[in-house]
Amino acid sequence: MIERSVGVAVVLLLAACAGGEERATPAEADSVAATTPASAPAAPAPSVGALPRFEEHPAGDAFSGPPVPVRLESAAYGRRYRTVLSEGARSGPDFAGAYTVVLWGCGSACQIVAVVDARTGALSQETLQTTSGVRYRPDSRLLIADPVDPAAPPPEECASCGTPAAYLWTGTRFEPLGEGPHPHLSGPRPW
Repeated sequence: MIERSVGVAVVLLLAACAGGEERATPAEADSVAATTPASAPAAPAPSVGALPRFEEHPAGDAFSGPPVPVRLESAAYGRRYRTVLSEGARSGPDFAGAYTVVLWGCGSACQIVAVVDARTGALSQETLQTTSGVRYRPDSRLLIADPVDPAAPPPEECASCGTPAAYLWTGTRFEPLGEGPHPHLSGPRPW
């Protein structure tokens, strides 16, 4: 099974694709480039480190059938992002057996990641905020935020590459997995 990934400047929601194929959503590039003030030193590039493997965290039974419409009232952010959430949920489950990952832009080098239960339409009670997207698979509860591609690692100093971190989907929330920082759960949210 090939994992699905969403890249750096993604501001469109995930579209449906055939199961098992790699997912890379077309990006609508933000016209504002991320900048670092000249006085601030660039952060070191995130280390690829030993992140958990998708096979170590299998999903439960896969959902088949049409997804239930999103229950916008099930999370604080639901009504504010009703269009992107509703359209994303229609594509059906692509994560952890019965869930759909929906991702939208929140500014230059910023994405918000939410999860919709295809069986009930319930939204995740929390979201992740990433810089470089996410990687996930339909048959695993593991989600990697700000993944690093070993074939094309970021430069030594990269102020906007994000921090790779693993999260385990519990069915309603993201549980940090492994050692190291897990910055994707914190940060300002407009809701």
